[in-house]
Amino acid sequence: MKAPSLFAVLLIVGLAASAHAADPVTTAILLKSGTTNTGDAVSYPTGGTAEVTTALVEIAPGASTTLHRHPVPSVAYMLQGELEVQADGGIVNRYKAGDAFLETVGRSHQGRNVGAIPVRIFVTYIGVKDQPITVEAR
Repeated sequence: MKAPSLFAVLLIVGLAASAHAADPVTTAILLKSGTTNTGDAVSYPTGGTAEVTTALVEIAPGASTTLHRHPVPSVAYMLQGELEVQADGGIVNRYKAGDAFLETVGRSHQGRNVGAIPVRIFVTYIGVKDQPITVEAR
């Protein structure tokens, strides 16, 4: 029986290594936190039937959201643009594409597009069926 050539051995080793290096499924943790963007502990709503809502929020350049608050936890992922969020207590946070954050719960806040392109945010709300996920602040 003839021994495999050095080229054949290197080819087999190289193919095996590239199969492991090019894993078709990967996971990248975008956010892992127990506190909101204002430093408050996250607590899940109780009572009622759990309901998860996802939304795509778009804000034109120079535009702002209304002053509002969320009675439930929400996770935001910036798809594009630059966002500044001002919250009660004088807390100001800035976000850009690729940033993930837990929005404040119960505090009034307002987001403003401070960039030249539309802000696009993918948001997931952890709420309760038949209860609002966003409430206008007064």
